[in-house]
Amino acid sequence: MSEEELMAEGAGLLADAVGQLSADDMDRLLRGLPSPVATELMTALLGNKLDPRRLKKVGALLVGALRNRSAVRLTLLVERLSTGILATFHSELGDRFDNPTVEDLREVLDAVLAQHPAAGVRCTLSWVVAEGMPAAEAARDLLLTDPRLRLAGWAEAS
Repeated sequence: MSEEELMAEGAGLLADAVGQLSADDMDRLLRGLPSPVATELMTALLGNKLDPRRLKKVGALLVGALRNRSAVRLTLLVERLSTGILATFHSELGDRFDNPTVEDLREVLDAVLAQHPAAGVRCTLSWVVAEGMPAAEAARDLLLTDPRLRLAGWAEAS
């Protein structure tokens, strides 16, 4: 598969993954972000109209706004949303973080899922594929083979 084909498939995976995020997933992901990143993400999705400190559960508002973003903007927002998940992958993978194999990702997946919602991890890995990062093929293979991450409409990787 060429890099362009992989990235195009990743864009579809990312749109599907974002479509499966729930309000509770979003609230949980926000709690895992550094405060400045969470505020930046909320401002990008909701504008300056709402004071996030006065809202208890903003997940439903944010999920709706995220789903309505164009593919280009979606990748930038999911990158921000993935900050905590990527930090967990980094701490679990260590030196292997920059270019892990699918086996490396499988090895640390339980630890990552213990700290983050599966829907968020699915979005992060889909973003890795959509961006054509060095780990894109490994992330794609994991998304399409792990039952905790694979969506029903996705064909299982061979």
